[in-house]
Amino acid sequence: MEAAARRGLDVDVPTCPGWTVRDLLLHLGRIHREKALTVREGVTDRDFHFKEPASDVVEWFEEGAELMLAALRSKDATDPAWTWHGPDQTVGFWNRRMAHETLIHRVDAELAHGEAGEVDHVIAEDGIDEALEIFIGGYPDWATPRLGDRVIRLSTSGRSWWLRAATFSGTTRSGRVLEDVPTVVLESESPAADCEITGDPAALDLWLWGRAPVSDLTVSGDAELAAYLRNVAAKST
Repeated sequence: MEAAARRGLDVDVPTCPGWTVRDLLLHLGRIHREKALTVREGVTDRDFHFKEPASDVVEWFEEGAELMLAALRSKDATDPAWTWHGPDQTVGFWNRRMAHETLIHRVDAELAHGEAGEVDHVIAEDGIDEALEIFIGGYPDWATPRLGDRVIRLSTSGRSWWLRAATFSGTTRSGRVLEDVPTVVLESESPAADCEITGDPAALDLWLWGRAPVSDLTVSGDAELAAYLRNVAAKST
């Protein structure tokens, strides 16, 4: 992230319309400082206010990253910590979330300068897991799902994930009525898939996050399902 930033801060970021690389650093610097407070001091979700740097944005970003890393390293992954994801209230959630948040914005900064760098395959596979388990698809606890018949299989060299196209309906806690909202439901396995999307773990992870084109992957079967999944992902990530 630092290396990309030092190539130029005032460059537009194509994957974050309206943002420059400077905006990316300010955004990520604030997030890193927030999570340092959350982990170190038990701060729960609230509006944080950090004074933005007067001059060296890159140095300010580096300081925030070090604060976050120091906080995470001071705890065990199993130690309790507030998170916005109810099933996981541990420091480990933030270890993972900050790794992937930083990775995706590093790629954003690199794409602003023309090309993304290498992405570690182990981290990319975990990024796919995180995206599918936490962000993409599923349905709220107030909703009623309706599972469809169409199945999408995502595959890398060593892993596969099965997603069933579905919809959900219900009334939000604010009273808004929603009907037949498109989603996908992660399944443990399916004997057959209507669409298979195969590729390098990094390409698949970045595609799910809208940072790589589908042309970096191999799509077989019903290509409309690939577009369907990307639309669901775009509303979730």
